[in-house]
Amino acid sequence: MDAQLLLRLRIEDFLFEESDLLDQWRLDEWLALFTEDAHYYVPPTDLRGDDADPNTSLFYICDDRNRMNERVIRLKKATAHSEWPRSKTRHLVSNVRVSHEGAIVRARASFAIWRSKDMTSDVFVGHYLYDIVADGAVFKICKKTCVLDMEALRPHARISIIL
Repeated sequence: MDAQLLLRLRIEDFLFEESDLLDQWRLDEWLALFTEDAHYYVPPTDLRGDDADPNTSLFYICDDRNRMNERVIRLKKATAHSEWPRSKTRHLVSNVRVSHEGAIVRARASFAIWRSKDMTSDVFVGHYLYDIVADGAVFKICKKTCVLDMEALRPHARISIIL
C-alpha cells in the first residue's frame, strides 16, 4: 500500500478515536492523546482561523497542556453547571488530509458537532488543524486548532464542550 495512503488511514483512525473519546466523555483518555507541551486553540469567528495568531488576537480558547488538564477536571465535576448533567455530543470528522513535514504530521479535517442539552440542539461546524508527532507506534497531538466556520456563536452563545 502507498505510504501516504497508509499514513492518512492511520491518522484518520486516530482522529476518529479522539472524537469517540469526547462523545463518550472519556476526557482523561482524550487528554492522554496530547503531548506534555500541547496546545488547544479555538480562534475567534471574525478572523481567518487558519492564520489567526493567539499572540495578537483574543481566542475563545487558548490552552496549554496545564489549562487543558484543568478544563478536563472542571468539566467532570458536578459544579460545572454548564455541563452538569453533561451534554450529549456527536463529533463527525471527515475530509481528512495529511502532509508530512519532518517529524510532524499536519492534518486537516472537517467537523460537525451536535450538542444536545436541556431540550436544545446546537451544531458547531468547522475544520480542525492538527500537528501530530509519532511517539513510537503511537500518535500524540502537539497542537489542535478548532476553526469554527460560523459567523458567530449565536444562537449557541458559549462553547461549554470540547470541540
